[in-house]
Amino acid sequence: MARRQTQSQKRRNTVLIWWGAVILLAVFAWQSGSPELWILPILTLAYYELCAVPTLCGVETSKGWPCKNPANGRLIACKRESSHAVYKNDALLRMLGFRRPPRQFSAPAPRPGQQPAPPASAPETEPATIDSKQTLITFLTIIATIAGVIQTVLAAMS
Repeated sequence: MARRQTQSQKRRNTVLIWWGAVILLAVFAWQSGSPELWILPILTLAYYELCAVPTLCGVETSKGWPCKNPANGRLIACKRESSHAVYKNDALLRMLGFRRPPRQFSAPAPRPGQQPAPPASAPETEPATIDSKQTLITFLTIIATIAGVIQTVLAAMS
């Protein structure tokens, strides 16, 4: 009889599978001796860090604290608060140098049987932000991926 896995066991197994795939691709690239194959582990690791790693949402809420809801990937916001995806996209665009006007934080959706929160009267003066650790890791992942791809292309051309 198979045991049911807890969420933490599933998450741990998923992380191990991703890292196993990255290591397997790196060993394959190393053994092949072909520099252009290094793009496979680089892009796999970048995809994992940006879109699949189990992490926290990290969008700063209207209360001033980072959202602690689970999310998959540093570019992806939690699914519990639909407005967080917009704020996370805005913060990431600002990190890349694009500017959008600040948006108003919306109140969380009311639970069944609960009174809806009154709408906020004035827009937020500060744009939404992301937890600084997530921003740093996202920025470093993007820079390292670009550098790795450029290095791989240059090595393949020579």
